Amino acid sequence: MDFGCELERTRGVMSRSGIRIVDETHFGEDEIDRKLCRAANEAAKDLFLGNENPSKPPRMLYDGANSPEEGCSKNKKARARNDVGSAKELEQQVTRYNEQCARIEAKLPLIDCKHFDEYHLPAGRELIKEGDLVVVFESFNDLNFVYAKKDAIFSNRNGHFKHNSFIGKPYGCKIRSNNNSGLGFLYLLRPTPELWARSLPHRTQIVHELDASMIVHYLNLCPNMTVCESGTGSGAMSHAIMRSIAPRGMLHTFEFNKVRADKAKKEFQEHGLGHLVQVHHRDVCGKKSLLLQKSGEKPGEAGDEPKAGGSRDDGPNESENNGVEEDDGTGGFLIGQAKAHAIFLDLPEPWLAVPHAAHTLCPNGRICSYSP
Repeated sequence: MDFGCELERTRGVMSRSGIRIVDETHFGEDEIDRKLCRAANEAAKDLFLGNENPSKPPRMLYDGANSPEEGCSKNKKARARNDVGSAKELEQQVTRYNEQCARIEAKLPLIDCKHFDEYHLPAGRELIKEGDLVVVFESFNDLNFVYAKKDAIFSNRNGHFKHNSFIGKPYGCKIRSNNNSGLGFLYLLRPTPELWARSLPHRTQIVHELDASMIVHYLNLCPNMTVCESGTGSGAMSHAIMRSIAPRGMLHTFEFNKVRADKAKKEFQEHGLGHLVQVHHRDVCGKKSLLLQKSGEKPGEAGDEPKAGGSRDDGPNESENNGVEEDDGTGGFLIGQAKAHAIFLDLPEPWLAVPHAAHTLCPNGRICSYSP
């Protein structure tokens, strides 16, 4: 899908503006030019740093103290009058100002327009290539999908359609059937999360586009976030999340059924989204661990023999599982403490996953539960 493409870097209005910090010594001894240079540098600092740029020292506690030096002088007089509290407050104010100036000094190399190129998605390809995912529109309530392959044939009640007639055609075009005198027809659409949700093979119940839009809104998903999803299912909601966190976000999606986890991982890779998602075969609720606790056993004691080439302490084993981690039954999200900006639960018993979510969710993160 298009949102999984690598971003293109171009020079925009900001990077072509030429705004940067200029050394005053380049203007020689002309005082007017030096003042103009200082004013331009201050304007550049305001533009790049905003309120973080202290154009003037903070207001002193004593009348007439408009600089740290004057403040220190009055500080000495205050000490002479045994005004210890006011002197200490003045020292703290001067110290904060100096620390702020030091932070600004460290950021001066960043005040250069050349560091602010624009990144955007490449222009969408108009023509269908071999191997591309194509959503087939048969009627308003009947959508399907194909991966365009040479010499393959797509058949439905409207007739037979050769993939060779798909390849090289623009998205949105109308294709006539190769039999029935060309009376049958269909439309070839560019895949989106919404169209994919209406055409995908249902392995489980899915989150449809109206609910998905509300979930993305309430989770406050933004580009480059890290999100956890439990209940991969058919992957409809996963696509909606990945579009929201692209181009450099990461979705950790968890599925307790290994067959579904493997199929979802394969689909994500075929859609060009493998760099945005990591599929885990894992029950985040840890029901296996709960059952063992009720029986008085500890996880790892009841017949959990280590596999060849590894031990129980080696962590998730991905060598023989198509890159999908094996479930050890302990539950949890595995990505570390306070690592996820948002968590989405599509589980029949979400309350079992809430303690694990609290460990994984970062401060001010959001959690959403969509119970079937």
